[in-house]
Amino acid sequence: MSAIKLFLYAFLCALLTACAVPPPPVQVQMPDHPIDYLREIKPLLDNRCVVCHSCYNSPCQLKLSSYEGLDRGASKEAVYNADRLQTMDPTRLFFDARTTEEWRDKGFYTVTENTAEAGLNNSILLQLLAHKMEHPESSGEYQPEAQELTCADSGNELGSYLDKHPNRGMPFGFPPLKKEEFALIAGWLAQGGKGPTQTKHT
Repeated sequence: MSAIKLFLYAFLCALLTACAVPPPPVQVQMPDHPIDYLREIKPLLDNRCVVCHSCYNSPCQLKLSSYEGLDRGASKEAVYNADRLQTMDPTRLFFDARTTEEWRDKGFYTVTENTAEAGLNNSILLQLLAHKMEHPESSGEYQPEAQELTCADSGNELGSYLDKHPNRGMPFGFPPLKKEEFALIAGWLAQGGKGPTQTKHT
């Protein structure tokens, strides 16, 4: 085998090894009742998530203090960036865009969309919550401002990050959700993740 072929073979092997693999979809059981966002989901998010995901500078701009923030999703654009030399378009919830489509045009991506087959869920939100339940231990000191976090917008990117940082599922730096809490969010997503003004499942 020539030197060029050996080089190409080694390069392809390295490339394939480095290719990220998305986390496996989470198995979800359909709930036996329609899950109500305001009565069941919002109190859970308020209790476990909004301590970090409620302000203008929330990680990945993912604000979980309202359904509109959850529906808007996340962004890779940092609100505060000392290295930025130009102004950025503001991304104030309820002000700078009104619809899901308008937020997508501003670079926000969904964290709740599921593209897996029935009975499974591969949304970014549920993948991060499930990963924390499988890897509940925390390593090192909790320093969210100094540690490398991720604003993964795809399964491949999320898989690569979690392979590198297996102890950084969500809630980051806090205990994982209880099984019944996880089942509640998973079931709500399985029912379509309806908001407070949307038609409930029957």
